[in-house]
Amino acid sequence: MTRLKKQQQELETMRLRYLAAEEKEAVKSEKHELEDIRNELNRLKQQEDKKPWGSSSAGPAVSLNESADDHLSRLLEERDTLLRTGVYTHEDRIISELNRQIQEAMAHRVDH
Repeated sequence: MTRLKKQQQELETMRLRYLAAEEKEAVKSEKHELEDIRNELNRLKQQEDKKPWGSSSAGPAVSLNESADDHLSRLLEERDTLLRTGVYTHEDRIISELNRQIQEAMAHRVDH
């Protein structure tokens, strides 16, 4: 009986060693993958840092202006629609707030 127990213990020990080796290999593979990702990120970051400011900022600036124009158009349309209903006048709080936002958007547009 003790011989059987000892064999079972040895078998369990071997099984655990095998699982540990498998796990170690998986961790090693994942570390390698992470290192590859880190290297790729660093490469992309260096590429981005080397870009001249003029070329990379022209696209987003145009996009920001278009976005600001869209926002301004929506505000104007909303205000005009509310006024056309006849329910609101220029003295109503919502119209005053929309006017304030429109002025702010226009000032922001001029600044940029």
